[in-house]
Amino acid sequence: MYSFMALIVVIVVGVTAGISYLIADYFFKIKEQELAQKGNEMAETIEYFMLRDTDRTTLHRYIVAVDRLVGARIWLFDNKYDLLAASLVNTDDETGSKLIRNYNSKEGTELLGKEIKGGNLSTKVRSILKDVYSGKSVKSQIFHPYYKEQVMLVGVPYGKQDGAHGAILLAEPLSGFDSFLRDIYIYTSIVGVLALILSLFMVRRLSRSIIRPLISMKDSAAAIASGDYTRKVEVHGEDEVAALGRALNALGNDLSAFVDKTERTEKIRRDFVANVSHELRTPITIIRGYNEAISDGTITDKEMIQRYRALINEETIRLERMIRELLNISRFQASDELTTGIEPLPLAEIVRNVTEKLMVKSVKRHVTLVIHADENIGVIGNGDQLVQLIMILGDNALKYSPDNGTIAFTAVRQEDGSVLLSVADQGPGIPEEDLPFIWERFYKVDKSHCRNVPGTGLGLAIAKEIIRVHGAKAQVFSTQGVGTRFEVTFPKEKVVLC
Repeated sequence: MYSFMALIVVIVVGVTAGISYLIADYFFKIKEQELAQKGNEMAETIEYFMLRDTDRTTLHRYIVAVDRLVGARIWLFDNKYDLLAASLVNTDDETGSKLIRNYNSKEGTELLGKEIKGGNLSTKVRSILKDVYSGKSVKSQIFHPYYKEQVMLVGVPYGKQDGAHGAILLAEPLSGFDSFLRDIYIYTSIVGVLALILSLFMVRRLSRSIIRPLISMKDSAAAIASGDYTRKVEVHGEDEVAALGRALNALGNDLSAFVDKTERTEKIRRDFVANVSHELRTPITIIRGYNEAISDGTITDKEMIQRYRALINEETIRLERMIRELLNISRFQASDELTTGIEPLPLAEIVRNVTEKLMVKSVKRHVTLVIHADENIGVIGNGDQLVQLIMILGDNALKYSPDNGTIAFTAVRQEDGSVLLSVADQGPGIPEEDLPFIWERFYKVDKSHCRNVPGTGLGLAIAKEIIRVHGAKAQVFSTQGVGTRFEVTFPKEKVVLC
């Protein structure tokens, strides 16, 4: 605030001083030119009077007339430093009053001449007259020792070398100009005070508009540092401070999202470890129990032994499949895009092949498989992985579809050039709160991990990675009691015509 006020003071003082200097300089130049011009005109007239030996009374009257016209006190000297004539004298003393009354008398002029020669004016007047006698024109602003005020003095020579010659001194008081400058100083002082008062309110308001948001930002930063990401900065306007506030709010949101994601990732990691432990422990426990029963002779019945061996074989296959699927997920996650086995593939043919493999299971439950695929479209990708993707979606739909239900496979080209692959069932649907998590490993909607619906919980996690490496996008639409529809959209860059 003090800096702004000091700046205003410097500007006001600087502008006032500059304007005063320019006005004074212009005024003095104009006045000096005007007095010099009038003095040169007087020189010709006075030379005429001197040559004709005109009466001094006429000369006095002429000088007084010029004084009233120009507003300058005029002294006329001969070449011997003697005062020949003088115009009206501005003085309040007794001598001055006498001279004013007798300004057109010879006695008055002689009396003034004696005062000039006898007083302390002699040295200063002689110095000025000496320069004028030498043919120079004197122009200066001095404090007049006789009139006791600041005057603008112009000295002009008159006459020729072969005749009478002397000097004309014109002195114009500067009291009027000083009054004008004083008015300027008063006006600028008033303006400066008003500017300071206005700046006081403006700077205080500006300081509040800057400092308050900064204090709020400091508190918000401290809250973020302590782990509270809900603290926000109130942002007003579109200036740099507001932009900083929005950036700090965005930082808080990003940190909050990052922390939530980290916590969710940590939860997924813990759930993954727990699920892996649970899924691996179950088949291992079964295999170990049945194997011990056979090995220690607890079971001797051949049919029972054969049945136990079959169960051990099933659990071994299940365990092997689970490990293979985990390895597949890890392999997919290690790559950002497809690098091997990439070729144009007829999507309709792949869908038909998958439905034929699912036909054996669907016939037993009287589930109808409906195919609506465009024969002329294909996608660029890995054939084995696309078969696996459609198989995972179709197998899941078959698991959750009711008996005598219908599963629809669709592969069509959309208006924007992309290809939509969808698998829709008429199952019980997925609760809305579970939809964001169905793509995670080992996640099952049935939280108790019941085995009514077989599976390891890794299918959709694998499908998610296959969709990602093919540059496609997936969406899930589900209504409880109606069914679920999985949609996979391949971008037009991946689409080919067969």
